[in-house]
Amino acid sequence: MAATDTLPDHPLPELLKRVGFLRRRRGFGSATQLLWNRVESDDSLLALCRIRTDLTDEDQAILKQCQERLDTARWCLDKPTGRWSFSFWELIHDVDGLLLLVMPQHMLVPRALEIQQQFARRVTDSRALLWLGTDKEIGPLPQCVRRLTRVDGPASGASTPPLLDAEQSRYCRSVLRGALDMVNQQVDKTFWQLSINVLIQVLSTLLLLAVFGASFVILSRTLVTDWPRSLVPWGLLLVGFAGASGAIASNMMAKERFVVATGATSRFFAYHLLVKPVIGAFAALVLLFLEQSSMLLSVETRDGPAGAVDGSGILHIVVSDGQAAFFTMMALAVVAGWSADKLLSSVMDKVLRRLLGQSEKVLPPSSPAGAPPPPPLAPAAR
Repeated sequence: MAATDTLPDHPLPELLKRVGFLRRRRGFGSATQLLWNRVESDDSLLALCRIRTDLTDEDQAILKQCQERLDTARWCLDKPTGRWSFSFWELIHDVDGLLLLVMPQHMLVPRALEIQQQFARRVTDSRALLWLGTDKEIGPLPQCVRRLTRVDGPASGASTPPLLDAEQSRYCRSVLRGALDMVNQQVDKTFWQLSINVLIQVLSTLLLLAVFGASFVILSRTLVTDWPRSLVPWGLLLVGFAGASGAIASNMMAKERFVVATGATSRFFAYHLLVKPVIGAFAALVLLFLEQSSMLLSVETRDGPAGAVDGSGILHIVVSDGQAAFFTMMALAVVAGWSADKLLSSVMDKVLRRLLGQSEKVLPPSSPAGAPPPPPLAPAAR
């Protein structure tokens, strides 16, 4: 027996007993491991902030809130099914912002530099001008970063500026927290848009497979050979399914940049998975009615009745037999369902924007009690 076999086994470190590391042993994916690493990293930073000797009652309350959010984030991540990913990231972002208020200044410096770099790279709208300034040097965010890193301009005359007092430090930390919140909002918006697009594409695939299955059940040789005499009722249903499949396929190809990333997302799913297929089916049926009435186009066979091609339709499509006429009409129905949303997209976009504006429930500011009403506007001079 080797001498090493008689040595006692060392106990597992406390960190390895946590649920995240146990999950790794059970074969969970790398994405889950990264999420657990993020939680444990915030927890270790929280432990380092607790050992400060100058903690105030406000700091203690902030640390307690951070611990509650981390425990809730672990619970969200530990769910075997139906994880609350959006709630998880909201809690993690909240912890990151709160830790900026209590961490020591020497630990705050690298975070401040990282936040400034992320803000300049991700926030590119008009809000960036308010935070960074016109030349990205005179805004509140660059000034606070310079104060925390103790780097002044060349005209300051001091090689190492003095440390910040409590009020200045609180101000700089609050500015950093606000900037980090804007960065997280931008990242979450992109994440929500990607998540909604992918989920709509997956659900569209399942819906398209269901339409294919129903079409195969309805489709028969008699329906194809007797077209268009067998138009009612199964022919109408097949044409509607063809138009709906075209609209569903357009969902799988499009990458929509939604007006908002959070909020009334169920309306987006209802529009793409219910409204668009119904619009595609309706457009296909309208095209079929126009074809049967020969008002706009007509699909005729070569062995059809004499003079059938000389109808009043603008567009004549001549095919070999009735089977070719059936499948030509189905192809036209798919194209009609695909392009119906493109033709009506401007109208539907206006409707969606109005629905989203109502869902935000933004109320105008109320006037204080007893305040006189505003004076009426003077009539314009003619």
